[in-house]
Amino acid sequence: MIGIGQLGLPIAVNLMRAGYRVVGFRRTDREAFTRAGGEALQSPAEVTRAADVLLLCLPGEDAQAAVLHGADGVLQALAPGKIVIEMGTYTRDYKVQQALRVQQAGARMLEAEVSGSPPMVVERRAALYVGGDEGLFQECKPVLDAITEHHFHLGDVGSAVAMKLIANTLVTIHTLAAAEAMNMGVRAGFAPERVAEVIRQGAGNSAMFTIRAPLMAARAFTPAPGSFNTLHKYLRLGAGMARELGCATPLFSAAAPYFLRALEGGMGEEDIAAVIKLLEAESRPSNPSGSFSLE
Repeated sequence: MIGIGQLGLPIAVNLMRAGYRVVGFRRTDREAFTRAGGEALQSPAEVTRAADVLLLCLPGEDAQAAVLHGADGVLQALAPGKIVIEMGTYTRDYKVQQALRVQQAGARMLEAEVSGSPPMVVERRAALYVGGDEGLFQECKPVLDAITEHHFHLGDVGSAVAMKLIANTLVTIHTLAAAEAMNMGVRAGFAPERVAEVIRQGAGNSAMFTIRAPLMAARAFTPAPGSFNTLHKYLRLGAGMARELGCATPLFSAAAPYFLRALEGGMGEEDIAAVIKLLEAESRPSNPSGSFSLE
């Protein structure tokens, strides 16, 4: 596996728990991987030669290009019979071109987009959206099962990233909605912990409320399960896909600017639950009595 950081590490650990031998490469901070039982190698090419199935989990296209094309990179070491599972999120066109380069080296590629935070991966509650050949998907099912039982084959390469961007538009909308509800609950006189507890049991709950309302209540924004910096590219790619498809996005268009403002305000390393701070700043001073009128 290449890319054993915040997301890649729990994926690798799940594979090891399922009995797979996992070799990996990361430029720095390999200790957690080796403590978990992984074997750290010295270059992407070395990992590629040692692995039958190569998982790539890198943060952006620049990092991906360096790993693929750089000195001791993946493409120079790929050989017929190898399988690449691309787990990073890039544009559809980039993914399609990557798959062609992998095929030109004689190997085969799936894309597998992760929908879920690192803690969800640890608990095997994350979902994998998979694009690529159906036969290759079936061949790779034991590996995918080791990561999570929730995986969905969606079509050709490029289909998985489309579904991931749809999912992350909802993450954006639902996180802001959770912050709006938490802010309203506190201003209505409830303890934030009580709001988080009660709403989770009713019709207004969502996955993002379940995950992020407790963080909002505890003001636990670091370390971040999902930071503003991480969300940033999904805001950009999601907006681009919506424009390309001609979609009306009234909720996403209203929500996204709050997360961009947080980035501009230096909150990039905080969890996106911290968007509640922007709503609190926009709200009128609280009524000290906590009472309110419905008139």
